[in-house]
Amino acid sequence: MTWPRFAAISLLCLALIAGCAPAASPPDPSSPTSQAVAALTPSAPTPAPVFASGTTVAGITVAGLTFAEAEQRLRATLTAPADIQLRVGAARKTVSAERIGLTVPVEELLTRAAPALTTSRPMTVSVAFAYDRLALREEIAALAAEVAAPPTIRVITATETLSRSFGFRPGQFLDVDAAVARIGKGLASGEAGPFTLTLSEEPTPPRVPLARLREEVAAMAAEWPGVIGFQVIDLETGASIGFNEHTVFAGASTIKTAIMLNAYVNLDAFDEREQGWLTKMIGESDNLAANNLLAAAAGGQGTEYAFVGADAMSTMLQKELGLEHTYLYIPFEATDYIRLYKPKYRCGPKGPVGARPYTEHGNCLRAEPASMARLYQLIDQCAANEGVLLERFKRLTPARCQEMLDYLAANDDRTRLVAGVPPGVRVEHKSGWIEDMQADAGIVRSPNGAYAIAIYVYRPLPAGRYLWPDELMAPVVAAFSRLAYTAYNPVRIGGRSEEGGETGLPHPPA
Repeated sequence: MTWPRFAAISLLCLALIAGCAPAASPPDPSSPTSQAVAALTPSAPTPAPVFASGTTVAGITVAGLTFAEAEQRLRATLTAPADIQLRVGAARKTVSAERIGLTVPVEELLTRAAPALTTSRPMTVSVAFAYDRLALREEIAALAAEVAAPPTIRVITATETLSRSFGFRPGQFLDVDAAVARIGKGLASGEAGPFTLTLSEEPTPPRVPLARLREEVAAMAAEWPGVIGFQVIDLETGASIGFNEHTVFAGASTIKTAIMLNAYVNLDAFDEREQGWLTKMIGESDNLAANNLLAAAAGGQGTEYAFVGADAMSTMLQKELGLEHTYLYIPFEATDYIRLYKPKYRCGPKGPVGARPYTEHGNCLRAEPASMARLYQLIDQCAANEGVLLERFKRLTPARCQEMLDYLAANDDRTRLVAGVPPGVRVEHKSGWIEDMQADAGIVRSPNGAYAIAIYVYRPLPAGRYLWPDELMAPVVAAFSRLAYTAYNPVRIGGRSEEGGETGLPHPPA
């Protein structure tokens, strides 16, 4: 057959022709075709980084694991506490993990260990808990309300002398901010509790309510064989309490504060001589200096003008300021002058005046505790640029009223009102005394509040006795002064004596 043989010969010729042709060039790898072929060619996968040998997170080994594998292991192993326990003294509180969103932040912990994925240096990451800070604060605030303890007030008495004082045991509270910080720090470091919290003491002594002060004034006055007059006015609030505050007493030298005010009301300024009278009248309780100021305020000098000044001052106190039963109608030590010259003058009504109980006193020089404390309140208000004195008397200014307070603060008497307060406390006051009565009135600038106070102590003289000595009367004024001071600044109670009474509290001098 011719055809098959022809086909074989043809294939042979083609093979020879192909062998004689030039060799083909290798494919160009940068050609689009080569790049497409390479893209379709599968390559070996890059292995995921693993944590370095020795790496632990929350106490669990993650060495050789990828981030995802480590996360899976931690989530399967770690769980947050079901709740946390809080302790404050004997109080206990359980806070559920759900309430405060308490969780183990696995991803955050692994992120902190992430440097061990890229280096051969191992890392150790401690366990920590995440939580809702606001929710935790609410739980602690609720606990704080339960465990807070108010301060306790107690009255300390002394049997050897007439004395009562207020003492206190401090109140206690849970510092919410400090507790949140303490627990938060613990949770952030993996502490699961229980958390023991401590109470803090209230830093400021409590004030005794004025009504409670009055109760103790009455109790102490009941021990005195005479009459106690007492008035306190809080200079911040204007609140006041009194005991026999409208009983009328002999005014004695406590009236000299009114004489000073009268001089400021009537004189534009003081010359050197008048300043000396002010200093001697207030600081030394000098009677003649007081008479000189009464006369100067009336526009003259001598006893005759002193009578005019005393009458005008008494009218001012009663009519302008409403200070009832508080007046001086004759100058001091004017008995001989009256006998010789028989001047015309007036006095208050004879017989008992004011409220019961009554005391022995003349009818030309009188004072009541309520009016005297009010007088000091008015001067204090004037110094603060407010009040009745500035409204009614054109010569008065805040600076001049402050001058009056400064004179009163320089009073030399330290045995009555001042003896009832600690050293260094500013007291602006004027005391007075006669045979059967001692008194002191003024302003006490205590650390826990300023107050005006008037204390009058009367004890009738038995037949044959001319006067009561200072050693007997002055400490009684001091005792009531201390009672008032400790109402504003109660003394922290220290230990207890074997008899069960409080110790460590000084008392006014006997």
